[in-house]
Amino acid sequence: MEVVAGIDRGDGGVSHGALLVRLCEAMVAEDAEAIGEVRREVVDVMSEAAFVDAVAVSSLFHLMTRVASGTGTPLDPFMLEPAGKIAEVIGADQFASSSDTPKS
Repeated sequence: MEVVAGIDRGDGGVSHGALLVRLCEAMVAEDAEAIGEVRREVVDVMSEAAFVDAVAVSSLFHLMTRVASGTGTPLDPFMLEPAGKIAEVIGADQFASSSDTPKS
């Protein structure tokens, strides 16, 4: 969670994790220049197929969250307590979509 929150700039225990975090950050920031730079690095280091896979996975997670929010899908009961803690650790209340998220 510290990697997601930007507290730890490590790799999260994932091969090329730090590079993938940079890719996701560039995508979220909608920074075309940063996306271009990190895209070239991902392709050079990992491959073009890995870049496509990374973008697809990131996009799919974004889509699933939007679909769940749009349909009013509630959190599973076992996630209610940890969700608040996770949101606090990663600063989710600062996310643009936080206004769409029920607080209880």
